[in-house]
Amino acid sequence: MIEYPVIGMSPGNSYFKDEVIKVLLKKVVDKYGKAAVLIADVPAISTYKALGYPENRAWRDKALPQGNNLRNKVERAMTELGYSDTQVKVVDWKTDIEADPIYNQKYSELRELHETNKFFQESANKTTQAVLESSDKQLPEMESAIKTAVHYLLSELAFMEFAPIYLKSDRIVYIYHKEWPVYESYIAGKFDEKPRKYLGFDIITT
Repeated sequence: MIEYPVIGMSPGNSYFKDEVIKVLLKKVVDKYGKAAVLIADVPAISTYKALGYPENRAWRDKALPQGNNLRNKVERAMTELGYSDTQVKVVDWKTDIEADPIYNQKYSELRELHETNKFFQESANKTTQAVLESSDKQLPEMESAIKTAVHYLLSELAFMEFAPIYLKSDRIVYIYHKEWPVYESYIAGKFDEKPRKYLGFDIITT
């Protein structure tokens, strides 16, 4: 079975400093032989809109520069470690993912699950609320903000469903530095009784 690790790096997440990225890449490549890096900059627009930024500023002033900043850090780490593009693939969301019909079908399925499954909705919304509350912004309409920002989480999960096709692999392993309960419950089938053995999870800290 071919496993492909995907390292999720969120734009604006202060955890992903240069040295952390370098150590993380090395650990993942040492363990799996390769890695893909997911920088979901386009979906991050929804997070910044939920925080009160107009859509054009959410992209131009926040999601785009922070996504580019992360990408530059990854590329510097790759250069220092001597990794090629075949060893570390940096996902280009705008070019490769946003308009893909298979990805968009997966996203529609996740959106429907969120709308119809109370337990998944509660878990996804709770995760999204924690992200919003970690910002410095005061949000008087939290429920409305969550409805906007949950797009980011659903996009990540949809990407993971799409990733076996995109990365031509039997099994995709999401790499993160701490537990991610909503994803772990999702792949275990706890929301819909559909265990997803083609998706895995691995905590790798630096």
